[in-house]
Formats: sequence, C-alpha cells, structure tokens
Amino acid sequence: MSNALITIYGDSITKGVLMEGGRYLINSTGISALAQQFSLMIRNRSKFGCTIDKGLARIRHDLEGTEAPPRVTVLEYGGNDSDFDWSKVAAEPDGEHQPKTPLDRFQELYKQAIDLVRSHGSEPVLMSLPPICPGRYLNWICREGLSRERILHWLGEENTIYRWQEMYSQTVCAIAEETGAALIDVRSAFLKNRRIDGLICDDGIHPNARGQKLILDTCSGFLASRGYTPQPA
Repeated sequence: MSNALITIYGDSITKGVLMEGGRYLINSTGISALAQQFSLMIRNRSKFGCTIDKGLARIRHDLEGTEAPPRVTVLEYGGNDSDFDWSKVAAEPDGEHQPKTPLDRFQELYKQAIDLVRSHGSEPVLMSLPPICPGRYLNWICREGLSRERILHWLGEENTIYRWQEMYSQTVCAIAEETGAALIDVRSAFLKNRRIDGLICDDGIHPNARGQKLILDTCSGFLASRGYTPQPA
C-alpha cells in the first residue's frame, strides 16, 4: 500500500464488474484504466458485494499497516448497503425489513471512514452511485423463483427500488458537502444520458462496458480538473 498514489475502496462498481452471458466478469477498461491513462500508481481495493462496514474495516487494516498512505483515497459505497434480503421480503411481504446497512448507520460509518482517511494524511474523494434499472433488477432478484408479486406487494411499486438506492447516493453527496470532501458525481453523468438502460447490464445494477467507460471518463475529467495530465494516446 505504501506505493499507491491513489487507492480506491468500493464495491463491484469500482471493481469494474459487469455481466456478460449471465456471468460476472472484470472489465479491464474500467476505472483501473486510469493508472495507464494518467501514468499514476493506483491500487484498487474494491471488492464485490462490499458494504461500508466491511469497507471501513478494510481501510483501517490497510492504513494501520503503512507509514506512507496514498495521497488520495476514493470511496464508493452505498449500492450493497441499500439492498435488502429479498428472500425474507418475499417470505414476509407484510413485514418490516431493513436494508443491509440502515441509512443512519451508513452515514455514521461513512463519516468514520472519511475521518480515518484524513487522520492518516490522505485526501478522501467520494463517488456517487450510478442509477439502477428497477424492472431489470426486480427480474434478476426473482430469477430463481422468488415471488415477484409478493416483493412488489412489499415495495408498493418497482420504482421504489430505484428511489431507495437513489437516497443512498444522495446521502453520499450530502456527506461530501457536510465534510468538505471532494465528490466525483458519477450519477449525474449517467442521468444526462437519455437512454440509461443502454448503460446498465441485464441484472439492472451493474454498468455495462459503455457504463464503465462513462465512469472512467467522469473520473478522468475529475483528475484533469485537479491538475493531473493524461498521457498521449
């Protein structure tokens, strides 16, 4: 970790995961391509399925084990935190269900991560979440037999999934403003596109190759705005 100029902590979005032919793969042209594009030392510590509590433990482990922290630490969490145990929802569609990380705890742990990064002399940079396609995601949830009808009964409507995930992204933006942390606003870059469904995989939640390219371009623009110079193609 001591050689990393920029370290990225997040989930499958920053890991570069996409789905092709029903299988999850790592897209080599995703955000990690910034290293070659800007001739930077970048360590990607993102992990599939990671939530903020697991991410915070990962960050703490890395920072406490080095005397030379990265100059910049990118944080991207919220997608998995906002998700539910859909099998329990389908089993009890009239029950009360909590996401993997309730919103107040998500805020608390995210701020702890920012404080931890700063206490080690690294600059935290937050990333908002790309939007999801709720209909596709609901189909993905139900692909192995969960009752779509029962899940919809609990949700009220399928767009509730979109709005709930959006609330976590908005919370990240609010935390960035409150703490004075820089923000890479990936979500706005997606929302400017009139055909968002063309940027998302069939599972409804992972950006496809075009979506990953948009994330890469958004991060490239952020780095350029901070004085980093891309290398000639």
